[in-house]
Amino acid sequence: MRKVIIYILALLALLAAGCGSEQPQPKELQLCSSMGTKLTEVIADSYSKAAGVKVNISYLPGGTQQERLDYLRKHRFDVWLGGTSEEYFMADEQHILQPYIAKESYKVPAELRNRTGQWTSLYLSYIALLSNKNNLHAYGLYAPETWDELLAPQLKDELAIADFDLGGASFGMITSIWQMRGKEQAMAYAAKLNAQQPVYTKGFGEAVDLVYIGKKTVAIVPLDYALQMEARHRHLFATVVKDANRTMLTGAAIMRSAEHPDQARAFLDYLMSDAGVELLPANGYHYMWHVKKYPYNDGRRELIGNVRVPVDDLSWTSVYKSEIIRQWRGAL
Repeated sequence: MRKVIIYILALLALLAAGCGSEQPQPKELQLCSSMGTKLTEVIADSYSKAAGVKVNISYLPGGTQQERLDYLRKHRFDVWLGGTSEEYFMADEQHILQPYIAKESYKVPAELRNRTGQWTSLYLSYIALLSNKNNLHAYGLYAPETWDELLAPQLKDELAIADFDLGGASFGMITSIWQMRGKEQAMAYAAKLNAQQPVYTKGFGEAVDLVYIGKKTVAIVPLDYALQMEARHRHLFATVVKDANRTMLTGAAIMRSAEHPDQARAFLDYLMSDAGVELLPANGYHYMWHVKKYPYNDGRRELIGNVRVPVDDLSWTSVYKSEIIRQWRGAL
C-alpha cells in the first residue's frame, strides 16, 4: 500500500510539473514598412515561410519626417523596413534604433553601408524622369534626360513632383543639384524650376498617375518604378537623369523598443543572404538592385550609363532637410 501511495504522489508531482511548465511561444516579428503593400508582402511572406515566423505588418503613415519618426517611437515594432538613409540617420540621432551588423554586410561596398550597423542598406535605385510620349509628341519635344531640359517653355505647368518632405527622388533632385553645382547655381536653377509651376503631389505614385492619364507630361520618380511603368504602358517612357543623379538607398533597421530582437536580427540576416538577394528579381522586381550585388551588376551599369552622382553628406541632407527645402521653395 505504501508503494502505491508513493507511486501516486510521484505521478501527481510529474503532472503538476507538466502543467506548470511554459509552452513554447510562436515566433513573431512586428514589422513596420515604408514600402508598397505588394513588395512588403513579398518580403514578409518569403521570410515567414523560410523561418517559420509569423510576420505582423504595419505601414508607416505619411507626414513629415519628424511625424514619421514620432510614430515609430510611440509604437513597438521590431524592424522598420523601407526607410531611406536620411530617415535612418535622423532616427539614429534621436536614439530610436539599435545597432546590428548583418552577417553578410561585409560584402557590401563601404560607400553603400552604415559601418556601425545602425541600419542595414538593402536596395538601391536612381532618379528617373517618366514622360508621357503622346504629350511630348504634341509639344515637339524629346524625352528629357537632364534637369535643364525640364525648363523648356512647353513644360510649364506640365511637371509632377512628389512633395519634397517625403524624401526620395524629389528631395534627391534638390540635394544632387546643390552638391554638384554649388548653392548659388542650385538656387538659380530652383528659381527657374519654380517658375515652371510644377504640381506637388502627396507621393510619387500620384505624380505618375497624372502623367499616365496625360494631365502632366513629366514626373520625377525612382528609376525602378519608372521602368516598371514603361514596361506596362507603351505611352510612357523612362529616362535616367544624366547630369546630377543620386544613389537612393532603401534599407532596414532594428528598433530600440523591439520586443523580439532575436527575430529582428534573423530577419536582417535573411535579407542579406543569397535567398534575400534573389527574392526581388524572382518576383519581378528586376530594377531594384541589391547592394550586395552592386559591384557585379553589369545590367545596372549598362542601364544608367555615365551618370554624375555625388557622395551624399548625410549630416547635411538629413539634419538640414527642412532648411534645404525651405530655401529651394523660396528661390525667386
